[in-house]
Amino acid sequence: MTTVPSASQWGSPTASRRALLVHGLNSSSHTFHRVASMLAAKGYLVVAPNLLGHALRRPGDDFRIQTLADDLLPYLQAAEYDIVIGHSMAGPVVLSLLKYLPKTRPTSVVIVDSYIEMTAEQMTVRRAKASEDARVNPNPTVEDYMASNPLWTREDAIWRVLGTQIAGVTNYDDHLDGNVPWSFSHLFADRPDAAALTFLVADPRLNGVLKLEAVANIKDVRVVIVPNASHWIQYEFPEVIVEEALRNIEE
Repeated sequence: MTTVPSASQWGSPTASRRALLVHGLNSSSHTFHRVASMLAAKGYLVVAPNLLGHALRRPGDDFRIQTLADDLLPYLQAAEYDIVIGHSMAGPVVLSLLKYLPKTRPTSVVIVDSYIEMTAEQMTVRRAKASEDARVNPNPTVEDYMASNPLWTREDAIWRVLGTQIAGVTNYDDHLDGNVPWSFSHLFADRPDAAALTFLVADPRLNGVLKLEAVANIKDVRVVIVPNASHWIQYEFPEVIVEEALRNIEE
């Protein structure tokens, strides 16, 4: 019997169409609650797993992206998905799953503001920023998140607080340390011809993590900059993620 990790689910179990949504670092399955609700309303069964080391799932001592992806394999072994979406750290996780997608059945893959390549210098900068943020405000509240992110709903802020509070204290550094060098562009070669791939990029003015130049030269990839969106596109403009995911299926 195949055992699958813990997950949240939206929509009817009998739905003929399926979507798999994968959250990023120090988040949980509910980071996609608005995207999931929209897809469920369009007739999808939506499954959002909790990654190892998140939402009370013990991480073990292996923090490699491939290990996180392999942990999700039971989902792809149990069913075929029309849509697969990954945010932030889950971008490389989803790219690691490309080789397991159907070879002939169309799959819409959407990567939401994700680092695909990071130099040693960029990793150092990210560590320093995370450390400084934790020093200034080690336990941001719902009100803190809402004040600094005016496009978020209160529910968005609650799920963000929950994701950070139940993750391991060393989760951030563990996942960076476990993936040196941070380099995943080679995984594009594993994409089946039937899989359409879209990258959503935060507004360059708002300090997202995916830089346009990192994906601009990749063949047969749709790249969309989301105006006024920060790194948290799923909270601020969930309808854009849904629109882009469905575009790949409907075209």
